[in-house]
This record gives sequence, C-alpha cells and structure tokens, in this order.
Amino acid sequence: MTVRWERFAGSTDSFAVRLAFMPDPDQGVGADPADAASWGAIQFWVNGQNLCAHVDQGEMLQSAHWYLLPLLEWFAENWNPLLHEEKLPNRNIAETAAEALELTRNAPPLAGETETVSWEEERYEWRARHAIRAARSGGLLPNIIIRRLRDLIEVSWNDEPLAGTPDGFRYSCANGAALLHPDQVARPLYEILVASTEYLLKDAPDGERLNRLRSALDALQAPTEEDTRVEWLAGLRETIPLTGRLHGVIPEHEMHTRWSQIVASLKSMGDTHGANEALATESSPLVVTGSCHVALMFSSMSPTVTENDVRTISAALIGQYSPEPVAVELAGISRSIPLDLSVRPWEQGYDLAETVHTELDLDLSRGWVDIATLIERLGITLLNRRLDDSKIRACSIVGMHHRPTVIQNTASSFYDSANARRFSLAHELCHLLFDQSNAQKLAIASGPWAPRGLEQRANAFAAMFLMPPDLIERAIADAPDPIHDITGASAIANKLHVSRRSLIEHLYNLTLMSESERDELLQVAQE
Repeated sequence: MTVRWERFAGSTDSFAVRLAFMPDPDQGVGADPADAASWGAIQFWVNGQNLCAHVDQGEMLQSAHWYLLPLLEWFAENWNPLLHEEKLPNRNIAETAAEALELTRNAPPLAGETETVSWEEERYEWRARHAIRAARSGGLLPNIIIRRLRDLIEVSWNDEPLAGTPDGFRYSCANGAALLHPDQVARPLYEILVASTEYLLKDAPDGERLNRLRSALDALQAPTEEDTRVEWLAGLRETIPLTGRLHGVIPEHEMHTRWSQIVASLKSMGDTHGANEALATESSPLVVTGSCHVALMFSSMSPTVTENDVRTISAALIGQYSPEPVAVELAGISRSIPLDLSVRPWEQGYDLAETVHTELDLDLSRGWVDIATLIERLGITLLNRRLDDSKIRACSIVGMHHRPTVIQNTASSFYDSANARRFSLAHELCHLLFDQSNAQKLAIASGPWAPRGLEQRANAFAAMFLMPPDLIERAIADAPDPIHDITGASAIANKLHVSRRSLIEHLYNLTLMSESERDELLQVAQE
C-alpha cells in the first residue's frame, strides 16, 4: 500500500514508535473526513520487540492498520495520567498493569450491587487512561498498558482476546513488560504526535479536531503542567460519590484535593526549606523524571489515606530533613537497582542479600544476624509512629538532604512481635539500599499499595539476610529434631530469631524441604 507520510522516533532497543499515513482503503466511506485522512499503520517497539507485529490470514504483518487520529487524540488527552499515575484500580494485585487489569476484571464474588458497579467503573476509568486499546475506535490494536512505576515507566502487554478478532489473528509478542526512563517514552511519543498532527493539518488547516489536538499538544509543555503531574504521581484523590462517577462527573478540583491537603500540611510544619526539599522534583517539559519525596511516599499508600496519617508522615519528612548533604555509611553500599523483570523478584532479593552480607562482612559468631545494631551502625534513624492504616508495616526515607530513616508503625501487627520487627527492619534495609530513585531519593510505605515487585524483592532480601545459608546449616546441625518436624523448625527459628513461618518459607525456597512438607508445617505453625 502506498505510504503518503512516515515518521520514526525513539530507539527500538528501549522505546520507539513508527507511524505512517496511507490512503484509506474504504475511500472515506462511513468515516469522519478527519479520521479518513488518518488511515495508516503504527508500530510500538519496546526493548527490541515490535508489539504490533501480528499474523493475519497466514500473513506476517509488522504494523497495526486503522484510523489513527483517535489514537493521537487519546495520547494527548491522557498524557499526564499515562506517564505519571501508578496506582492500579481497586487493588494492587499483580506486578504489572496488564496482569492486574486481567485479574481485576470481575468484582469479588461476595460484593454487593453497589460495590460491584463501583469496582467495574474504577477499572473501566483506569483502563481508559492507560490501555492503548481504549483508543482503537473499532480497530485491532495490541493490548499495551502504560503507567508510572516509581520513577520509571512500565510498559506491559498480553494477548487478551479482543471481540471481533478474526480467526487466525494473533500478535507475535504475547506477554511481557519493560521498565523505562520517562524521557525514553515521552520524547519519541511526543515527537510522533506533533509531527503527525502537523502533517494532517497541511491538508486540513481549518479542521476543528486537528486544531484542538495541536492546542492540546502545545499545552503539554506549559510550565503549569508540572503541578498536575505531581498530583497524579502522588495518586491520592477524594472518593467520588458513586452517582457522580457513573455519570462521569468528576470535577478536576475534587480529583486532586488530597494533594492540596498534603502540600498545606507540609507547609504548616514551619520549616520552609524542609517542605521545599520534600516537594522538589526533576522534570523535563514533557514529564516528571524525578519524583519528590512526598509523591513517592503517598503513591505507595492507600488512596484513602487519613488526614492524621498525612500529618504524621509529613512531620517525619520535615523532621528528617538536613540542610547539609547527608553523609552516612549507608551511602557507601547503596545503589539504585531497578527490578529485573526477566527474573522473579524473590530470586533478585536473595542475590542482593548475599551480596550485602559479603560487602559488610558481618560477624555471625552469635548464630543470628543483629539487624538492630547494623541499622544503628549504618546511620539509619529508627522512629516509632502510630498510623491509622494498620496494614502499613513501616516506611523508609532517604535522600541527599534526608537522613536515612525507618518509621515503624506501632499500629501494625508486625510491631507486636520482636521477630516480626527484625524482619521488617531487614525489609526496609533493602528499600534503603536498592530502591532509591534516579534522583537518589526514596520514600516508600511498605504495605498493600507499595509496588508488588519491590515488596516481594524486599521480603526475599529480609529472609536471606536474616537467614543466610551458613547460619541455616549451623542451626540445622544443632537442632534436636529434623527440619520437617515442627519441633525442629521451631528450634531453628528460635536460634535465628525469626518467625516459624518465615523460616519454613525460606527453607522451601532453598529446596531444603518439599512443597507438601512446607504446607504441612505452615498449617501446624498457625495452630
């Protein structure tokens, strides 16, 4: 088919878009003239894979073909949430957005009518902001989901069936995900949007939709957009009345009132420099590349965080601010290590824990890891605070002007047990060491809304850090009973100062017991 115009932007090794306009095969019959002029082909490349490559009627095609103007308009309309909103709809249930949307398709079986409608609407609205298929207007596009994940952009995809797909039609890249720097996604995408819009305007300079699109694209580079983007990063919003949600009546000021409350709370603490540092971001004209501490923290907390918790966390952020750059021993071993999506998070967590053991050359002569003394040695401040959200175990903070800090939530069930607190400290140590953003910032609340991959990695790190193989072997040798007996497992757990459940799961991961032995012991341990 004849190509009238084509543009490629980005790098196929990370993120790239190729878009071409072609003559409408239906010659505009049944289509809006502006849509008809935008018939063409598109490719999305992620980490060397062309996500639009597909087989149709036995023929291998490299591009998706359809009217592309609705897709261009969708990108412009949803630009800020697309590249800045992290929180998944309803429940943080999976590591990637594509997987989460599939798992949350249906409301919980026991949900009432109102809860079911609200669940479905929340998912629908989130998908409309992040799934490329939301802009397909009848065409066949791959199921690509784009969202923020801390200071990276997550692009995930799967082979979710699409109604109307002809027999024998399938995409070559069935499932996958990638984490990319925000500029790697924003710049090529914006270049394609602007160039294609300008081309279409040459043939229709008075086109209302095209002029509106160009204005929307111009507005994306306005300095005032940064505030809106940070609000999306923080991920906090008022609970909109169900009737308003169902009718799409969500006023802008209502969506973002929580962010205004947080900013006001910070500034009311009386430390202007501390508040400014907690709110400082790094941005390009198109996207926030480095989140502020406040957005990082509250993006990992419940969307319905209470005003009391806002003030408690805000006070901690201000209190741990240092006018001078912070220099502690922690800095010598910490480094930003993004999740490796090619391996399971727990495997990466185990590897990191063994690396830290080697680097710190810990004294294990006592037969257990003294995590509290290590936390003090590394210059990490330990605070005890009570949060209304009892599901948050602890929070971590660090930055160039923030002392490395762990805030233990005294309302959490983890706080009631000495062994659980030790595990929680090791968990937070992983965050402090390896989960700093590109801007060397970290603020995270360990709980249900924190990124699942990071939480799984930190849990695995804690298990391996507190129960390294050398100590496991020594404890097994000294145990009075076999490890697959609850008495033997309890003796080892007591010696290592860990919970029986943590030990049992760890022994299973180390292939020291079978799945049936693990399940049986876990059942007994809970009794």
